[in-house]
Amino acid sequence: MTQSHLSRAGRRNARGGGRSGVVAALLASALGVTTVALTTPDAAPQAPAPAAPYAPVAAPAPGDVLVDESFGGPGLPAGWSAVEGDWKVENGRLVGASANWNQQTRITFGRHLTDFRIEVTARFETVVDAARWTALGLDVPASGVTPWSIATMRSGTTAGNGLEFAQRTPADSWSVTNTAVAPAAAGTGRDVRIAVEVHGNSARWIFEGKEVMRTSQVARSADGGQALIVNGARVSFDDLKVTALAPGAFRRGPGAPLTVFAHRGASSAAPENTLLSDEVARRAGAEWIENDVQPSRDGVPYVLHDDTVNRTTNGQGRIRDLTAAQLDALDAGAWFGPASAGARVPSLAAQLDDLRTRGGSLLLEIKGPHTRDEVARIVKDVRDHGMTGRVFVQSFEVDALRYTRELAPDLPLGLLRGSLDTDPVAVARDLGLSAYNPSDAALSTRPEVVGALHAAGVAVNVWTVDTADRWKALDAAGVDGVITNRPAELAGWLSARQ
Repeated sequence: MTQSHLSRAGRRNARGGGRSGVVAALLASALGVTTVALTTPDAAPQAPAPAAPYAPVAAPAPGDVLVDESFGGPGLPAGWSAVEGDWKVENGRLVGASANWNQQTRITFGRHLTDFRIEVTARFETVVDAARWTALGLDVPASGVTPWSIATMRSGTTAGNGLEFAQRTPADSWSVTNTAVAPAAAGTGRDVRIAVEVHGNSARWIFEGKEVMRTSQVARSADGGQALIVNGARVSFDDLKVTALAPGAFRRGPGAPLTVFAHRGASSAAPENTLLSDEVARRAGAEWIENDVQPSRDGVPYVLHDDTVNRTTNGQGRIRDLTAAQLDALDAGAWFGPASAGARVPSLAAQLDDLRTRGGSLLLEIKGPHTRDEVARIVKDVRDHGMTGRVFVQSFEVDALRYTRELAPDLPLGLLRGSLDTDPVAVARDLGLSAYNPSDAALSTRPEVVGALHAAGVAVNVWTVDTADRWKALDAAGVDGVITNRPAELAGWLSARQ
């Protein structure tokens, strides 16, 4: 999208004071100089999990209840496998016991699913200490061996890491990708209804009916199913259900917050369309990073908004007239400030690698007219990096969307509009859109189109909005997401309204 750059950084939820100190630290991280430390469920530093390929499989019909277990029988349900620790059915509840913090008591069940909701009523009966936990296994091999992807709840849920998304790596270490504070204490002796909705690599953590956290970093396998895990506690479970969901997570559910799309990364706090801007956006709480892609003279897709490199690099010329080697040599950060010097114009391949290893999903705008072969190269890069489950393609160019649909029908599509079509629903159906993405000014002329698009199953994401009064209006209008230069501020604003 075309939007004038905002130079004032504003508040961010990264540690540190002014922009220079934060950006300098993140620049080093984004360029691979340092490793981001992650808190583990046992508060010991561990290595991050390696990126895991995600291979989607045929899904059951949305709404199908695949597991519905109230534990009324005398023994473990058929098909459930107690891998470690003590598991039994007692007084109409499943009970798992782990003797200490080092024992990961677990039971596996279910099948591999791409889009699903897992929910259960859990109760801590006893705990070694308030840091002990239970978890919903989101992607766990039936054998219970690593790696796993889980959603964790501590007995002390109101701690800063009371709820987590985490991974147990093949090296048998922990990588925690996201943490949150629960709105109430689980404690002991109290039934708590918990749920997680999973869409590929993305997931929502729901505590007693309230969404508390999202992630785009669920590591997926080809065949992992579901599980329950207990650590240093005795936990009982009841009324467990696994339900198939419709693909994608583009429409927000009742009570869910707006989705935060970081426009060109966190472009108010870091140089736009760079890996540094992406990293700031991730730490700001953005689920999606919006960036633009265009080809170099030799056909390599690069992440750049303008037709020329003049504004955002130390070079001159049209991107389509410069080779990949010439683009790689440019400094794309110094124009923004001394702390950003050294940031590069990333190729699409480099950005996809960064997203795989550091987390996040990509709202990828195909910028300007593209030939079918140019779109095919973009699709190839996405496929080669195993990122089809984490890339959403949008464009103003109808031909680019048609080419994408022809070449990769599994990639969701969004149409960008500076003014509304006479019949947005008809256009969405014609192009096979998952989202219709108008400017804020355009939507304000006919906000009623949101309801019509939703009725047709199409999400609405609005660009580019940076003020709280407009966030409030769009939230009230029922739009699904906001594309903003200020992802930290929007994420904070949404959090304060929960």
